[in-house]
Amino acid sequence: MILSSMIIGVGMFGIPFSFVRAGFLLGSLELLVLTGVVLIFHLLYGEIILASAENHRLPGYIRFYLGGRAVKIAWFSAFLGITGTLISYLALGAVFLNNMLGAVRNSEVFWALVMAVAGGLITFFSLKKETIINGVVTILLVFLIFFLSFWLLPQVKLGNLQGFNLENIFYPYGVLLFALSGGVVIPDLITFLGRNKKRVRAAITLGTLLPPAVYFLFVLAVVGVSGSQVSPEAILGLAKVLGDQRVLFVGSLIGLLAVFTSLLVLSSSFQALLELDLKIPPKVAWFLGSLAPLVFYLVGFRDFLLLIGLVGSVAIGIDAGLVVASYLSWRKKAEGFLRWSSYLWSWSIYIVIAAGVFYELYTLVFRL
Repeated sequence: MILSSMIIGVGMFGIPFSFVRAGFLLGSLELLVLTGVVLIFHLLYGEIILASAENHRLPGYIRFYLGGRAVKIAWFSAFLGITGTLISYLALGAVFLNNMLGAVRNSEVFWALVMAVAGGLITFFSLKKETIINGVVTILLVFLIFFLSFWLLPQVKLGNLQGFNLENIFYPYGVLLFALSGGVVIPDLITFLGRNKKRVRAAITLGTLLPPAVYFLFVLAVVGVSGSQVSPEAILGLAKVLGDQRVLFVGSLIGLLAVFTSLLVLSSSFQALLELDLKIPPKVAWFLGSLAPLVFYLVGFRDFLLLIGLVGSVAIGIDAGLVVASYLSWRKKAEGFLRWSSYLWSWSIYIVIAAGVFYELYTLVFRL
């Protein structure tokens, strides 16, 4: 529940739009491939944490295994990734709340403030209490996604579930990498399970594989019904196609639950990073972790597709590369050498990551 509730979040709502751009068949293939890649990253990160005596977040482990130069890259990636993700949670959560409660107060900024305050209050709880809250909400969330998807399936048009547009092959890349990744919370997962290797590996595997199965069903229903009329956040376009406000309410409720569960887990992890690796006092770390994303949102960072694409391709891509390099460094220290196959698969991953980073930065220039 810790890992799945972290993964199932705002990224899910950007997937249908990206699948339409790349073609449903190509998007589905990328979902399958990147699920396997992210599972490898999560398991490698888990092995690094289990092999280390001290508790850190990713920059702390990078400092230990790769040295000072690499840790600067890790800190840049961590702050870009976490703050960008938290801002996107506030931005989309405010949209969903406004869809549901606009009659009470029609202001996305107001609802973003409500999200930030509620998240800040709940992260005062201990990890175990927070995990109970996330577990219950995640179960409800998965149930609602299945409910909405099966509600829509009779109206799916098979003609919408086609397409293999190689020109846009990288369009779903950043969104999918963002939507599938939850490595930031793996240290908390290991703390909760008490470094039991068998349970940790099983939890990482199951927690990583559940979200893409949920995503595929959701995307199948949304793209199958909406086709080329899919909106960037999926729900508004779906409601317009069907002309049914109930879809808007249920879809927004699903979105709110998905965003809020991940907001809680990631905000706690951000506070832990500030406390453990920057040695910031706990109350100050809590205040900064709760306030910083809201400040960025209020000054105008609200384009969630731009945010998750940038975070997925650049920040998570860099993190993945650093995790692979750290794992290889640990194996080399433990065994004294590396097999040739280790160089082959690791450099293959580095090349794909570099391609994704350059593509996202290239397209970012044109978007701005």
